[in-house]
Order: sequence, then C-alpha cells, then structure tokens
Amino acid sequence: MYFFVSSHFLLQKLHTLYKIVNSENSSSRYLIFEIIENQLKIIAFSDSENIINTSIKVYAKKYTKEKVVVSTKFMIDILTTFPNETLLFKKKKNALNIFSEQGSYKIPIFFHEESIDFFQKKRSILRSSTMKITLFSNLLSKILNQTLFAVGDKKFQTILNGVFFKFSPYEANFVATDTFRLVKYTIKNLKFDKSIEFTIPKKSLDIIRKILKEEKKSNVIIEYNNEIDIVFHFQNHIFSCRLINEKYPDYNSVIPNNNRDVSLVINRLLLLNTIRRISIFSKNRKNFIRFHLNHNKLKIREQTSVNNDNFESEIQCKPIFDDLKKTKSIKMGFNSKFLIEILSSLNENFICFELYHSNKIGILKPFSNEESKKEESISILIMSTI
Repeated sequence: MYFFVSSHFLLQKLHTLYKIVNSENSSSRYLIFEIIENQLKIIAFSDSENIINTSIKVYAKKYTKEKVVVSTKFMIDILTTFPNETLLFKKKKNALNIFSEQGSYKIPIFFHEESIDFFQKKRSILRSSTMKITLFSNLLSKILNQTLFAVGDKKFQTILNGVFFKFSPYEANFVATDTFRLVKYTIKNLKFDKSIEFTIPKKSLDIIRKILKEEKKSNVIIEYNNEIDIVFHFQNHIFSCRLINEKYPDYNSVIPNNNRDVSLVINRLLLLNTIRRISIFSKNRKNFIRFHLNHNKLKIREQTSVNNDNFESEIQCKPIFDDLKKTKSIKMGFNSKFLIEILSSLNENFICFELYHSNKIGILKPFSNEESKKEESISILIMSTI
C-alpha cells in the first residue's frame, strides 16, 4: 500500500464518517483502508450489522490488493495536527507510515480478519442484488421524519423496533408502531413493478438520516435481493445493514375505517402549544392529559385527581360537517408526550383529529380543503388512556 493524499481532504472524510457512525452504542473504533486504482476506500463499522464505506481520490504509486485496519480516533488525532499538505502513506511490516514535510510517523496496524471478511460478504451482496429502488434523498428524509418517532423499543418484539417499507404496483407504504402509536405514511405515485417489503431497524435508519444530512438533493439507490441485508447507494457513501427478518403485523386491522364519534379540525400549533403548556404545569409524571369535548369547545387538563388546582385550558375546534348531528360530550385521555411528538412531526397548519370513543383510539391526519385525491397521505393512531 503506497499512496499520496491531501491531509485536509482525508481528515474531512474521516470526520464525516465518524460523525455518521458514532453513537452511544457504537463500536466504530476501527477503519479499513483499501486501495482500488486511484481511489482510497474507507470502511467503517457502527456495529456487526451496520457498515458504511466511502472513497477519496489519491495518487497510488503502487497498487496492491491489500487492506489495513487502523484506529479511527488515532488517525483523526494525527491528521488534525498537520497543515493542509500532501502526505505519503506507505505500509511497511506491521505499520502504516506517514511521511510529511515535518517527518515520518508510524501508525499501528490492527489485525481484524473478521471485520474484513464481514465487509467482503457485504460487497458480494451489493454485486448480486437484483432489485433496485431509486428514491430522491429529500423524499427518503421525509419518510424517516414521518415515521421514526413512532418506532418502538421492544426486547421481545424486535419487529416493532424498525420501520416497515412496502412497495407495490399501486403505492408505497411506510409504517412504524410502538403499540401505543401507529403511523402509516402512503405515497400513491411511488410505484414499483413488483411487491417488495422489508423492515429496517431504527438504529440503521438513524445512520441513514445522518448520511442524508451530508448529502442533499441527490438520488439514493436501494438494492435488495434477500430477507437478510439491504444496501443504500448515496452520492458519496455506500451503507449496508441487516434487516429485521420477521413478518410485520397486520397494521390495517387496527386502523378503524368508520364509526368515528367525531372529527375535529384544530389549529395544529395551537393544540401543540396548549399541550406543552399543560405539561409544564402538570404534576402528573405519567404525562396523561384529559380531553373533554362539548360541541365545538375542547377542554384539556391533567388526567389526575379532580382537584380544583389542576391546570386546564380551552380551545376552539370545528367538527366536520357530517359529524355535527352526532357531536356530543366526549371524554378521552392521551399521553401528552406522544401527542407532542406526533404534532411536531406534522407541518400543516390544521389537523383533523378523529375520536373513536368505543375503540379508545384517536387518529390524527393533516387537514386540507382540497377534495381531489392527494398523492400522499398520513394517518397517526394513538391509543386513549381512558
């Protein structure tokens, strides 16, 4: 291994990789360097199931098919001390030597055959993939923003620890649930000639979201050919991860299609800030609040005892026309923390809040006066606490 590279560009690449894969549960202590023609491939592991690689142009004087494993932190610390200059990297025995204008320095090489073998298996998956899905990076970001907040953290129900992707000839659906909330995001004009479905863990999607912050306004190609792994091709990175190899539950069976008690049109920010305000004053550490609807007035208060000092707020809402005749006094309770996360994930000025008292379910949707079919829709179900 013998190549020249700009210290500044290499440091930038390593900083970006470290920022993407580093987390509390990350084991990203090592990098794999590999020279392919005039490209330096840099491979990083978040853990045994998530791998990301990128490349940088170098001048390779000698091309040999070999890889070296180095410490991520050690490389970043060393490169930070150099001015912007061209460095020579040369492997010699058990070290990767750096030659600069100030002198030469030995970087220890580690022997992690398991990591290299793991990367080789991932790359073979990339080569043999048969199904490709292309998404615009901004759309993939939106899908993650609309769903990740509702992903569960179940030790005994691992299938709920990720987002369900389903592509079909008719539409694409993206679903996440923690059993207390369920979000279903549908894009009607995103079609695929075959039906494909898979569930990606939240941990992997968090890494993808970090990559998307670095790469905007570009296409992302998803390669899928089995029920174990999936590969994402970004403009400057390639990311592969393990899928959750379990059947996703029938989410449509828990979403009621009719028999709602009432549909309310409410200003989203007004409702969001009202719930936030009550949460600040609340003495209830379980985050429960009570909704009391009477005609077009919605009272929101702590769901605790009936003491007179409980904080309460009242906002105006508008029942949808078809529900005016059956509108009555309804009392339901919800988790304020969950409602704040749901309302924060939406961007519309007004939302439709459907209440199903007998089912103990509330459903939130963006509200629009347009009668024409939308190209996309989102429904967020939340369970009532009373």
